[in-house]
Amino acid sequence: MYSLISFILLTISTARAFTQGECIKHDFALIRLASQLSPGAAISCRHSLLQEYNANRYWGEQYSKNATVVVFPLTADDVSHTVQAASSSRLGWDLAFVGGGHGQTNASSTSGFLIDLSWMNSTKVLHDVRLGDVRIPNAISYQGGATWKQVTDVTSNTGLAAVGARVGDVGVGGFSTGGGIGFLAGAYGYAIDRIRAFEVVLLSGKIVVATKTNKYSDLFWALQGGGGQFGIVTTFYQEAVPEPTSSEFGIWIIARDSWEQARQNTVHFFHSNNDPFSLMYYSLGYYPQHLLTGNLTTTMVIVGIRFADPRGQSASTVDAYGDRPRQPAEQMTFNATFNGLLQGLDIEQASIYNVPYGVATELSTPFFPYGYRRGFWGPQTSKVSASYLAATSDGMEAYINQSLARGEVPTSAVWVLQYMYPNQNGHGPASDSDTAWPHAQTAHQTLFSPAWRSAVDDGFVIQHNDALNKITHDHQASVGPFIADYPNYISPKADGYRVWGGNVERLTAIKAKYDPECRIHQGRVFASEACIANGWANIYPPKS
Repeated sequence: MYSLISFILLTISTARAFTQGECIKHDFALIRLASQLSPGAAISCRHSLLQEYNANRYWGEQYSKNATVVVFPLTADDVSHTVQAASSSRLGWDLAFVGGGHGQTNASSTSGFLIDLSWMNSTKVLHDVRLGDVRIPNAISYQGGATWKQVTDVTSNTGLAAVGARVGDVGVGGFSTGGGIGFLAGAYGYAIDRIRAFEVVLLSGKIVVATKTNKYSDLFWALQGGGGQFGIVTTFYQEAVPEPTSSEFGIWIIARDSWEQARQNTVHFFHSNNDPFSLMYYSLGYYPQHLLTGNLTTTMVIVGIRFADPRGQSASTVDAYGDRPRQPAEQMTFNATFNGLLQGLDIEQASIYNVPYGVATELSTPFFPYGYRRGFWGPQTSKVSASYLAATSDGMEAYINQSLARGEVPTSAVWVLQYMYPNQNGHGPASDSDTAWPHAQTAHQTLFSPAWRSAVDDGFVIQHNDALNKITHDHQASVGPFIADYPNYISPKADGYRVWGGNVERLTAIKAKYDPECRIHQGRVFASEACIANGWANIYPPKS
């Protein structure tokens, strides 16, 4: 299939817009669109090769969504023509768009009219960028259809990098409008904190550039964690960060008799780490055999990661919970950083890697194999304890055992606690109203990523997710303030307040302004009047 698609792309690259299927002949809007699109763009009807390729992308396959027509644009102008065509096409009643496929569950698939941005995937390293009222000394611009591997393939060895995802096949669009927790977020802020401008195609077809201070500042704010409900972002402009000179990873499989000690060591690291370029993951999962020696089994894995600070020192000014001031100091070595984390543990297997930053994401990819039904869900907590880690680990082990008893093979199902440096090293927002997603209070991210085969078990999986969420929500309520859930890990039953806090009403108003007909209504949909009237709304402001 891949080689055939590659042949088609090569064949049409010098042609006019390529069309496949009979649906175009019977739809004047699509006939006109075919004449407007750039050479090499494509329109493909259901059961044609490119449409079937799209249907086999992640969310479409998982939720059995099969679009009637798929458009593959090459430029922002193409996207503009396409959204206008969809408004008058007989097939445009159910519109969706997909970039890399990382946005909210089921938001990027439809049975109607789909815009697939995957051919718009270029990345550029830019200097002294001026976009209206914004100047960016060094920027990484990336188009909305790219994946993070495509971005890092361009930025590697340039001395500059973007705050991007930890897995290479994650799409930039959903990631960059849904929060953007990446490897370097603790040192430089989340992706939404580093975006300086969005090029957006509005539902009217108008192409605009939104910045924090121009006439589209409300749109800019909404895209900082509000997701893709307000327009189609065709290019992101992220202020670049210095590229780490090396990336060191340790992956340690912990023997069961050391699990309790590992939890205590994890808590100590969370409290004592003073290097924003060092982080760790605590995980319990049912891993596939090719990742481990031995048979499939419930396994505790601890991952330690240290990126070389380009300045040669850590930039910490406070301890892990802001209690004691610290002074910048020379960055510790990898071994010194994680010595306490491994103290007293019986380690069954250890793998140590030192790789260029540009390929760091490839070390994470094998932990999330596709070909399954899979979820990505999880709330955050500002503090951790050994008892909290024990409770969540017990909950995850119960899920694995019950899955096996049901005849499922929960391969690479995992619960992970992901360390986050306090206040993103000074790069976080000052208040929860500064960005659509509230994250002024630093929090550590949990991720429950179950993998299962049968749709019959969907409810069973969600039930266990609810139980794991409750452990984290109750724990956070006992230790500190409300912490919003991460937008890209929204759980099936999470309401608007749980994710966007007090910003839901403002997001709803911006939705109504930029998408007055509620044409974007897949996935999580803010309750504007048009969305309510058509029965699509499912995110409402909290009741007073």
